[in-house]
Amino acid sequence: MTIMITLCASVRELSMCNPDAISDVHGPRSKIRKGEFYEQIHPAHSLQFTRDPGQHRQQRRYWDKAFQVKALQDYTPRLVKHYKIIIDIFTADSATGGQINVSRLFMDLFFDVVCDLTIGKSFNSLTTGERNPIITEFLAQQQRLGFVLLNMWIFHLIRCIPLVVSGIVSWIQWRTSSGVSRDLREKCSSRKRQWYANALEERKQMQRIPSDLYTYLSQSDTFESAGVHETQLAIVTGADTNAITVSNACYLLCQHPEYQQKIYKELSDVPTHEIMVDYRHLMSKHYLLSIINETLRLYPPFPGGLQRQTPPEGATIADPRAFPRPNDFVPERWTSQPNLILRKGAFVPFSYGTYNCAGKPLAMMQLRMVIAMFVKKFELFFAPGKKIACERYIQDQADCFALHINPVPLVPKERINPKHVM
Repeated sequence: MTIMITLCASVRELSMCNPDAISDVHGPRSKIRKGEFYEQIHPAHSLQFTRDPGQHRQQRRYWDKAFQVKALQDYTPRLVKHYKIIIDIFTADSATGGQINVSRLFMDLFFDVVCDLTIGKSFNSLTTGERNPIITEFLAQQQRLGFVLLNMWIFHLIRCIPLVVSGIVSWIQWRTSSGVSRDLREKCSSRKRQWYANALEERKQMQRIPSDLYTYLSQSDTFESAGVHETQLAIVTGADTNAITVSNACYLLCQHPEYQQKIYKELSDVPTHEIMVDYRHLMSKHYLLSIINETLRLYPPFPGGLQRQTPPEGATIADPRAFPRPNDFVPERWTSQPNLILRKGAFVPFSYGTYNCAGKPLAMMQLRMVIAMFVKKFELFFAPGKKIACERYIQDQADCFALHINPVPLVPKERINPKHVM
């Protein structure tokens, strides 16, 4: 007897690159929910790593409070403190003609800033020149785990092929841990959680400290159980994304130096100390914003997109072009050449809809302040003899969920007799 078995197979996971799908997938009326990527820390949770819409809504209220205008104004003095440190570093290197690895410095800057804003104390990476092991571990782990996190199907594959389970598991452990044993990895993870728990306890004991992220996030009823993961989320996502964007902007401004002069001219009526004190002076500077937008369009910090799970009834997707000359750096598309934007809704560097980035107001404030501050005070150039290294800065960028960037050697030159210098 012959038995015929028909297997109906269909694609379970799709990668979409379609501007028209953004509102359908991420919009407020969408029935599409977060995918299993966001269950990494289950049964624990944070604002980002939860698939429960109700839980997300509850926690999002406190995050939104932390980024209101009044809160941003309260944070400014601490931002300025750290900005002055990195300005002094650039000034010293400018005097000697030394080159600077700006990707390293900006990563240290923003980790110092966001740690200060989250738990009331800085990592002090800029002042000491030494990175906290928490930062080093995160950056190393990001490179190793990027491919696994973006290919969650590999875990389903393991469960479906029992005969090769042990081999695949061994391979994943080797690939993601560089030979580190499971026990040691668990100890490292436990040590990391303990560091955040200790930092939270220290912040809790601080008296008369200015308002910070902890002030608002700790008001949540779930903070007692979710505080460690919420703190880690604030520090990690609030640091590397800004560092990536500012580093990329510096690279592009060196590649297109005429835009440094255009920003400098636009900022001519803003004293340098005002940039540091009140970012609202920068809100009307459209050319500065166009540089930021074009940098985010070309090199988004999360280039691979965000995973979502479709409902059983599915979705229909189309694929029109969004940006003519998509690979060119053309800031004018955001100002005087709107014809170079066919689908403005396709530009969502902070995501869109219910799960958009809560920290966007703080991120945009810092991007405006830092880029304006450096262009106002310095001219930036590629380091002599480092052309190939600078070119590879972009070529070797890797999608590890967040973008992984390499060293980029630049030389700052302090502007001659700049007006209104600090």
